[in-house]
Amino acid sequence: MKKKKNIQAAKLRKNHSSSNLPAEQWSELSQRVFDLLARSLNPLKINEIGKELGIRSETPQHDELRAALDRLVEADLVRKTTRRRYTVASREDVSSFTGVLHLDYETSGYVQTNDAEFARIHIKRHDMLCALHGDTVEVKLLALRPNKKPRGEVVRIVERNQQPIAGTLHKEADFWFFVPDEEHYFLDFLVAARNLGGAHIGDKVLATVLKWDNPHVSPEAEIVEVLGKAGVVRVEFDAVVKEFRLPLRFSTIVEEEAARFAKSPLTVHTREDLRAEMIVTIDPDDARDFDDALSLRQLDNGNLELGVHIADVSAYVQEDSALDREALKRANSTYLVDRVIPMLPEVLSNNVCSLVPNEDRMAFSVFMEFTARGVLKAHRLTESVIRSKRRYTYDEVQKVIEGADDANAELLLDLHRFAEVLRKRRYKQGGIDFDTAEVRFVLDEQKNPVKATVKRRSDATGLVEECMLVANKTVTEHIVKLSKTLRRKQTLPFVYRIHDDPDDEKLQSAFSFMRSLGVTMKMKSPSSREINVLLEGLSERPEFAAINQVLLRSMAKARYSAFNVGHFGLGFEHYTHFTSPIRRYPDLVVHRLLKEYASPTLDEHRLHRLADELEEICDHCSQQERLAVDAERASSKLAQVLMASQHVGDELEGTISGVTSYGMFVLLDELYAEGLVHIREMSGDYYYYDEAAFRLVGRRSKEVFSFGKRVKVQILRVQLEKRLIDLRLVNETGE
Repeated sequence: MKKKKNIQAAKLRKNHSSSNLPAEQWSELSQRVFDLLARSLNPLKINEIGKELGIRSETPQHDELRAALDRLVEADLVRKTTRRRYTVASREDVSSFTGVLHLDYETSGYVQTNDAEFARIHIKRHDMLCALHGDTVEVKLLALRPNKKPRGEVVRIVERNQQPIAGTLHKEADFWFFVPDEEHYFLDFLVAARNLGGAHIGDKVLATVLKWDNPHVSPEAEIVEVLGKAGVVRVEFDAVVKEFRLPLRFSTIVEEEAARFAKSPLTVHTREDLRAEMIVTIDPDDARDFDDALSLRQLDNGNLELGVHIADVSAYVQEDSALDREALKRANSTYLVDRVIPMLPEVLSNNVCSLVPNEDRMAFSVFMEFTARGVLKAHRLTESVIRSKRRYTYDEVQKVIEGADDANAELLLDLHRFAEVLRKRRYKQGGIDFDTAEVRFVLDEQKNPVKATVKRRSDATGLVEECMLVANKTVTEHIVKLSKTLRRKQTLPFVYRIHDDPDDEKLQSAFSFMRSLGVTMKMKSPSSREINVLLEGLSERPEFAAINQVLLRSMAKARYSAFNVGHFGLGFEHYTHFTSPIRRYPDLVVHRLLKEYASPTLDEHRLHRLADELEEICDHCSQQERLAVDAERASSKLAQVLMASQHVGDELEGTISGVTSYGMFVLLDELYAEGLVHIREMSGDYYYYDEAAFRLVGRRSKEVFSFGKRVKVQILRVQLEKRLIDLRLVNETGE
């Protein structure tokens, strides 16, 4: 096999004129690099190439590697992709890709690749072979259809997903089988008696895949850990933590290091002293770490100076320390229903870094001078020491905005009015005003979820949101301007928070749904500003909630990147995350970069290495963010199912939140939980699926069930093992 690949590499090199790269530049290193890229199924990053060739990033050989790659690119032998990955410039087979399989539903999924043109290849269930959710697979493209998303088939499983799967052990006759909790796993696994690991019937367990090489035969699994009895609330929540491999505690080394760093004295003499300034924090009622604070004052020229003061975590967490490596590994704090998995030990996150009131704290402050209309005229960044004068909750600030008395009412009302100016300006320039909500759960002493509440944006939360958004934007623009001032050809290496344009097929599907409601539009590839104008124009329609949700689902996922493509949803050309370094690692990195670039001299070798390292950090943090979102969603679904289990047989009202060929999902009013009305539970007619209009239509009665429609349902059963709620249609509410 190796000989065949070397022959292919030779053919690829021969395809290019030898004059493209002079003989004296075709070094042994060039040969090794080219051969490696020719053998690789996917484009490689420079650090991955160096690792394969045994070249460490901090050595002079790494600079030689970079030079060799540059020469190969200039000679058109190697192509550099938009995300700093390298691949040979010509391939015999361009229809094969490798990536991770993600299952959306039982019947379909997609493979995420590193290819710019085919980043997401959609796979039907019957084209997956024996691949499972999370497996790394090789896929081949099927025939491309005009204006349709690319589809493919799995031809090889490159590597099985090693993440353990949470579920319940069952037995039927002489057969043991394991039922996964997550709906991503669409089948059950056989378990041989020798692989039970001490588990018994009804135990909540973790299992790994042992074997599956025939799609017509059940896969085999091995029990690797017994968590306790299924159905016990504590055990069920623990299973979520284990399933997503979330770390429950910090190592002794990390805790000791955090405690040592926490004793570091305040460096007041080297910082701008803001302790006398009127600075306050505004956070949720249950917040324990306060990483941002605000100030606002009017200048002599009539302009306003907004101060956003962020906990200076970088003053305590030293780069490449054990604490820093652990923070990078976690990448973020994860907020589950029953607990928080923090990025940093509590001695830092809830104590010395937290901007608690009436205590001196080191901060990184950005001061922004605005006109009364919200036009930014100037800004400055400074390492500071502050003393928060008051800790406010959102509810307290909301009451002040609505007229309640408070000693700092003037400051809070000025902040509110100015935030409104910033918001209107942002929407005018391209930001999208999606209506979003967060479900929070109230737990009893045994951690049973007993109540669900919906947290929507209020004037108070909007106040803080606008201040944080403009600070993140200003900091990023600072880096762009600094790069131009230094007359650099490329912007200094940085961490961006990017949001790509929406997937065209998803967007057109959303528009088709809107047209089915009688909405007229002529947009094909709208800007974010045009989408926001559309939403504003439809805000009074009764179907607005459904339209908002469908459009929201068509949007791309925001992520971290070392390459800036802007933020579509916010309408910002330049954006980062700077304001939450206690709970997000990218923010901590941004703080370090801002401090480093404030130096009068910059090390070019250091900048080259930063460019490579930041890409790795961004990819990892984006992955960990998705993992945290999945874990938080699983935790919320579990809480919803536990609450629904107390209402089996009850009839409740709800709103249709999704429609598929096999039924419809309904969001229940009282529980804020989503359940499935399977099409077999819709009696009295035969319903067919109208995909373009997101609806089920009765063939005889012509009755329509579409996204956003109000219905009454009965909770038939609760599948705790699958975290699913089964519903039966009763009738419409008549609303």
